[in-house]
Amino acid sequence: MTILVTGATSAVGYFIAKKLREEYPKTEIKALTRSDKKYPALEELGVSFVKGDLTDKESLLKALKGINDVYNAAGEARDNIPSRLYYDVNVTGTKNLLEAFVENNGKKFLHISTVGIYGYKVKNQPIKEDYPKKSDHPYHETKWIAEKLVFKYAREHGFFASAVRPPYIVGPKDRQVAPKIFDYLLKERKIPLVGTGKAVVSFVHHKDVARALVMCGATEKANGEAFHVIGSTCTARELFELAGEITGKEPVFEEISFPLAITAAVFSETMAKIKKSTPKISRRRVNQFSRTRVYSLEKINQIVGFEPEYSIKDSFQDAFNWMKEQKLV
Repeated sequence: MTILVTGATSAVGYFIAKKLREEYPKTEIKALTRSDKKYPALEELGVSFVKGDLTDKESLLKALKGINDVYNAAGEARDNIPSRLYYDVNVTGTKNLLEAFVENNGKKFLHISTVGIYGYKVKNQPIKEDYPKKSDHPYHETKWIAEKLVFKYAREHGFFASAVRPPYIVGPKDRQVAPKIFDYLLKERKIPLVGTGKAVVSFVHHKDVARALVMCGATEKANGEAFHVIGSTCTARELFELAGEITGKEPVFEEISFPLAITAAVFSETMAKIKKSTPKISRRRVNQFSRTRVYSLEKINQIVGFEPEYSIKDSFQDAFNWMKEQKLV
């Protein structure tokens, strides 16, 4: 058996490859890369490399020759990029990957989705997987389209498919979430809290996401199913207080109303476009940290037997330790 991991050079993709190596020590594991760049951390796991680009179907047809299973952690999730890039990678890229997978007679396709597919305005209750989908951002919209494509192709061509939907993913190698949180504390900046900061936010450790996806691949009843994979939750205020404990810095809060926060985000995004820079605040992040969204773990627990191993404190502590190792702090 040969397994291909896409997005293996990202944080969650790396931990998927690592978990696969632990579970299947004699299995050949390959990582899809777009360049000839060396990745020592993956090489240490005994992972080999094959060139391919999600936006280039011909390259994928070659890359997937002899591949039995695909663990798809590739995707475009960056803030403030043109909408077409989300579609090019998350939709067209996933479609290209699926077509190459089918043409090469693949057996199992495991996919990383997101809880963002439900949108921001959800009921204040544990959301289950069949909750109505309402995307509020091109990233969420394209991830939902991609997830539907995975299961559509699986039904039509008869292969095993399963997906997990994580919230914020935090831990070692995180360059998106934790660094931005810690930046407020380390630079002693005022922390804007929308309202009183009581909105509940969900997080999960990279290792828990990887373990959940690999468990899905080994569970026959997971075929055709999508699952939430959540670590733990806390309020926005509690999150920054925790970050303060880790950094040894006292958080200084500034409470602002939601309308004011959105107005500031629009202004920041507009100025960033003019200056071709990164906005200090975005509407996407205002919504994410100002609306309570809690997700049920019941389904993945009952069908797959998954329970998270890492708390929010574990996740952010691991992220901070890695940042110090990399001299990012």
